Amino acid sequence: MKNTRLLLIPALALLSHLAFGQSYKTAVGFRLDKGINITAQQYIVDNWTVEGILHTPLRSDELGLTLLAEKHQKILFRGLNLYAGAGGHYYWQSAASRTENEEVADNVFGLTFIGGVELTLGKFNLAFDWKPELHLAGDQVHPFEWHGTSVSLRYVIAKRERKKIKDWGVWDSFGGKKK
Repeated sequence: MKNTRLLLIPALALLSHLAFGQSYKTAVGFRLDKGINITAQQYIVDNWTVEGILHTPLRSDELGLTLLAEKHQKILFRGLNLYAGAGGHYYWQSAASRTENEEVADNVFGLTFIGGVELTLGKFNLAFDWKPELHLAGDQVHPFEWHGTSVSLRYVIAKRERKKIKDWGVWDSFGGKKK
């Protein structure tokens, strides 16, 4: 039992150091939902990010693009965030693989909403989210797609600097700092 504790304490210390010390400015990776998609996320200001998703679903001829603005909120520790946001989407439909009796949908565009949780450890960002879509034009059979859950794995290209705590110099007069 003592051996297990001796191994567990350094492992938790290492993981907590990675989790507390990491946050990103730019991250790029893959998003898995109905297919394999490409995702890129860029920090803008005050915990706001912009995310672009290039949709390339498997077993389908549609190609799509989604742009989202997301607000992140730290929970428990730096590197673990809840986020929510909204944006727009556009899907190009192709009739190349459809049979004659299938109806070909027009290009689809509309509003996209997103909410999820993400964890950044070291140079990797793992996210789980729900992304429902409201189609304003093109798909009148299914105007609201509510089953948009996914998992994203991104590589952190640029880290964000940690905010430094301002030193007010309160203890300097008591000999706390030497000049």
